[in-house]
Amino acid sequence: MKLAFSIGFIALVSFSIIEDQPLALKNIKSNFVKTQKDLYVSKYEVSNLDYRNFLADLLSNKKTGIYNHCFPDTLVWKANPQIASPLVQFYFRHTSYDQYPVVGVSYEAALQYCQWLTEKYHEYPNRKHKKVVFKLPSKEEWIFAANKGDTSKMYTWGTGFVQNNRKQYLCNFKHTNFVFDSSSNRYNEINADQQTYILSPIQSFYPNSFGLYNMCGNVAEMIEENGIAKGGSFQDPAYQVRISSEKSYTKAQADIGFRVVMKVLED
Repeated sequence: MKLAFSIGFIALVSFSIIEDQPLALKNIKSNFVKTQKDLYVSKYEVSNLDYRNFLADLLSNKKTGIYNHCFPDTLVWKANPQIASPLVQFYFRHTSYDQYPVVGVSYEAALQYCQWLTEKYHEYPNRKHKKVVFKLPSKEEWIFAANKGDTSKMYTWGTGFVQNNRKQYLCNFKHTNFVFDSSSNRYNEINADQQTYILSPIQSFYPNSFGLYNMCGNVAEMIEENGIAKGGSFQDPAYQVRISSEKSYTKAQADIGFRVVMKVLED
């Protein structure tokens, strides 16, 4: 049994155990986009499949301590009782959610994933780059990947609207309206279409000009700065899924995932 590195059409970097298949990291560029000098950003948020294969590799190498530390907290779904069942049981484990972003992962576990990916890349003798590091993006790197240097952009697609001219939504966010309540003399936020939203697959909606998906909405994405996630999530209204949006966190959450970048250190 050998560890096979496969790049699917919508997967980020998927590892699976396949008989007699060598590592094939040469295709990694198909899922990473160069955004700045020596920096490549994944087109996709890390998926459940990606992360399960990471955990499987830890187990196969008897790294049970790291495995236990990195296993997602599936109980994070209980914070929203409307959608908690059956997501607690099935969201991370079931193949139907393979290409959905992994959530319930701690900041430390995301760093461990990046370290593991770095080690696996360097195991490949014919890799394109001699030395790289996979990591979470800095805030500046994330913003540049989202707006391509155009600071006038409110959202990653370049307009201030969350629908295109065909009335199609451009990201996954909480659809809300504000209704004035005369008794309290304030505006209350209500669900606009009485619908409960959950996460979308990692290749949903339209990519931005770099070819990156879901930089705004779906899951808020961890960055290098611990406790900060960028871009808003499916649980946030439109004004909180802007490029400038930030979410603070102290533990794993159902609306926070991560995206990996590759920094080339030596060609």
